[in-house]
Amino acid sequence: MNEYLIICRSITHAQRTARVLQRAGISHQVFRVPAGLGVGGCGYAVRLREKDLRWTLQLLRREDVPLRGLLVRTENGYREVSYDLS
Repeated sequence: MNEYLIICRSITHAQRTARVLQRAGISHQVFRVPAGLGVGGCGYAVRLREKDLRWTLQLLRREDVPLRGLLVRTENGYREVSYDLS
């Protein structure tokens, strides 16, 4: 099962994302994005499991929580993936 990182532009957005997930009972972890991931600038991420991704994106859209990007962890490292909040 893949692991996904929701990239947030600030700690405030990451904390807001975490609150939405916590209320929904979705397991997650907030952390600072490692410099090597190449997402640019200072950022924070919320890690979650693949099985929770679709529901998470729906919740974040409904709560109007902005995302900076979405990464998936593969055997070759992380890569950016597209997401649809519509």
